[in-house]
Amino acid sequence: MRDYANMPKIDWHEDKATLAKIKEQINLQEPIIIQMPVGFNFSVDASACGCEKKPDRLFGCQVQFAFAALAEANNLPALNELGKLAHDKGQVVDIVAEMNTLVVYD
Repeated sequence: MRDYANMPKIDWHEDKATLAKIKEQINLQEPIIIQMPVGFNFSVDASACGCEKKPDRLFGCQVQFAFAALAEANNLPALNELGKLAHDKGQVVDIVAEMNTLVVYD
């Protein structure tokens, strides 16, 4: 299992400053944990997003597909943009619903 202990964490807010911080981490190809708000809908089709399923999380999901599904489910179009950027940088995402987090890494 991946160790998330040393990864920076940013609380999700759909504002320019937060999105800029997330984009910077992605552009630097540095891992980041995005702490999503309570009530965020983490439902995605694991096979369509290329995820490896574990009992409590989805690993190594294709970020562009996972973020597109999450953007649609939560009406957050900014996630689409972040997913495309992360895909272009060769990153993937772990979805850890019980912790309300998205973990982007290479």
